[in-house]
Amino acid sequence: MFRHPGEIPGQPDATAMQNAARQLYEAMKGAGTDEKAIARIAASFNFMQRIAVSQTFQQMYGKPLDHELKRELSGNLEHLMVEMFNDKYAVWALHLHKAMAGAGTNEKRLIQLILVMSDYDVQQVSQRYQMMYQQDLFNAVSSEVGRQDWAKLIKGWLRGNNTGVADPSQIASMLHNAAKGAGTDEDVFVEAMCNASPDLFRQVAAVYSNMYGKTLAQTIKKEFTGKSEDAYLLCYDYLMNPALAVSNLLHEAMHGAGTDDELLVFVTVAFSEFFRGKAIRDAYSALGDIERDFKKDLTGKYEEAVLILWGLK
Repeated sequence: MFRHPGEIPGQPDATAMQNAARQLYEAMKGAGTDEKAIARIAASFNFMQRIAVSQTFQQMYGKPLDHELKRELSGNLEHLMVEMFNDKYAVWALHLHKAMAGAGTNEKRLIQLILVMSDYDVQQVSQRYQMMYQQDLFNAVSSEVGRQDWAKLIKGWLRGNNTGVADPSQIASMLHNAAKGAGTDEDVFVEAMCNASPDLFRQVAAVYSNMYGKTLAQTIKKEFTGKSEDAYLLCYDYLMNPALAVSNLLHEAMHGAGTDDELLVFVTVAFSEFFRGKAIRDAYSALGDIERDFKKDLTGKYEEAVLILWGLK
């Protein structure tokens, strides 16, 4: 099963949870709020431990932590910290539901949310989605998207299992043939990307470059356009190195007409514990200086909290 480093955390330590709950209470007590302390506490634990901190806070003080955070914070900082101390898979399900709610589907957001899921993430998010909305996640997504190339990929990703093993030369040859001629056989790309193990996919990419004198990413750029190009490249980056895909999402969130704070908050909640400090700085380096970009796009306590959570301060 494809997991991020540290996906399955150990059991939270009760004393540490109590200390963290007490520190959160102190940070929000009285006339002022110590936002930096709240961010540092969130950054000190993985998502399972943060849930335990939230539960401990309720037990010790008789108040839900999220209610206190909403009372003490505001704006993007409030959204960030409330989601940090929530079940990240429930948060993931919420964002997916929001992308599909209403008159139109946010197709770009579906691509961003789905193609950075590990097999384990798909399983957990699907369970939360079923519990929260009494609907199967795959069926919900399928009913909202059509038959475009990107739609085939996200449906394949939700149904796939990145554990497959095979001859990398054979897969590289099949991908090359699928891209030859007037049209692209996107089903071959979907099969390879949604079912190969990450190790196998990296072998395929290396063999492909050696056999055909160009990278698989270059072929994807040539064969797909628009949302489909974005989707297949994001999937490619995720299989090659999840930190690259995460970096691309952060870059997308901070470039363009304005900051996509919803995406930035989600990516921070879902991935900051896995790719902190040097890991995210190095992965982002091909796109620019991540700390500089955060400081350029964000301000005040929100900026400070994001930097702390990514281990950049």
